[in-house]
Amino acid sequence: MTINLTFWLIMALSVSVTVNFIALYYIRVVLGKLFYVGENLGDLVELITAYRNHLKSVYSMDMFYGDETLKHLIEHTKSLHIILEEFEDVYSIALPQEESEEEEEIKEEEINAEKTIAQENVFYAGTRTSNN
Repeated sequence: MTINLTFWLIMALSVSVTVNFIALYYIRVVLGKLFYVGENLGDLVELITAYRNHLKSVYSMDMFYGDETLKHLIEHTKSLHIILEEFEDVYSIALPQEESEEEEEIKEEEINAEKTIAQENVFYAGTRTSNN
């Protein structure tokens, strides 16, 4: 009777170990995919932010200021950015905590780029149409 009990305990142990290894492998594969999606989603948010800033700078030019098509495009970009920000918890998992400093530097660079573009627009605003 003890041989029969020992056999079943060994079988249960081997099945448990096998299931645990399979579960760990599956979790590793799923987490790898989650990190991949998170990194790509983070890159997508950065691209949309850069696109939005570029679109704003084009809209603020004298030649395009008040254009309804660009205005609707800016509103559409803002709504897309808001939707992507809802998924921030997904792509923030994939980013290490050290990158928050890099994000701040990127935001500062974007602000400086916007100021530079605005200054360039001011400098060239009067000379665009008077090249006769």
